[in-house]
Amino acid sequence: MASAQAEVISSEPLNLSIRGLGSAFGAEVRGLTWGSPAPDVVHQLTIALRRHLLLVLRGMPSPTHDQLDDFFRPFGRLLLETRDGTFHYGKFSGNDQEVVHRKSDGNYVVSTDVGAAELGWHNDQFHKPQLKILSVLEAVDFEPGATPTCFRDMYTAYEMLPAALRAQLEFKQSINFDPKLPAPEQLPRLCDAMHPIFTAHPHSGRRALYICDFTAAIAGTDPARSDTQMAQLRRHAEHNAPQYVHHWEVGDIVVWDNVGVQHRRDAIPPRQRRKLRVFEGVAE
Repeated sequence: MASAQAEVISSEPLNLSIRGLGSAFGAEVRGLTWGSPAPDVVHQLTIALRRHLLLVLRGMPSPTHDQLDDFFRPFGRLLLETRDGTFHYGKFSGNDQEVVHRKSDGNYVVSTDVGAAELGWHNDQFHKPQLKILSVLEAVDFEPGATPTCFRDMYTAYEMLPAALRAQLEFKQSINFDPKLPAPEQLPRLCDAMHPIFTAHPHSGRRALYICDFTAAIAGTDPARSDTQMAQLRRHAEHNAPQYVHHWEVGDIVVWDNVGVQHRRDAIPPRQRRKLRVFEGVAE
């Protein structure tokens, strides 16, 4: 029997194929068209996301922003149609090291022409109260060998936790600060967002270890104990979360489960051709 990674799921009327990437997780999808998807397409892609966690859409023309909106609206609320999402994206400016802005045609573009520092493991918008459940990136311009993006499966990290540590943290929440705001030492506040250490996907109920490299502390826990437990969780994730490294090809559109999948990348040297288009994504 072929492995799950090698499986091909096809639908003749839809001409849709979903093929495992042969890695720890992830699948390539071909045969999609833009616009509002039929219910059976939404169903198949939802199953694929639950199983593979990350989908690489290929063989499609670059979509307009309206086409992206129409395509992803059936999967949840578009972030720019929520209060949290509007606030989050409204804070981006052209002064960041990674320039992220929405152009007049509705596209967000991330350009790193001047280089960029290493970006640690994180879930998109971990520092906001509302969960972002789907993230979407499109490769606009990538030179050969440009810095890849790494992803890791935090559902498996949760499921591999020792029972004793899981029991200690069962009802605990994380403290997170918005990296675009001054640090709490300069702008005193308890947090910008709190999430359960073990966060369940709002649609599937599957639980993920929801702490990242930027999580500040565990709420209601002595600081020394919080530091110890956070270090334990980070070591555990490093050794037990399956990883996938995506080497971008121009035209790749990568969609991933942002509750259970984190991403990171190495530092980007100056003048490297590496440009991504960011779709605001889907909220719970």
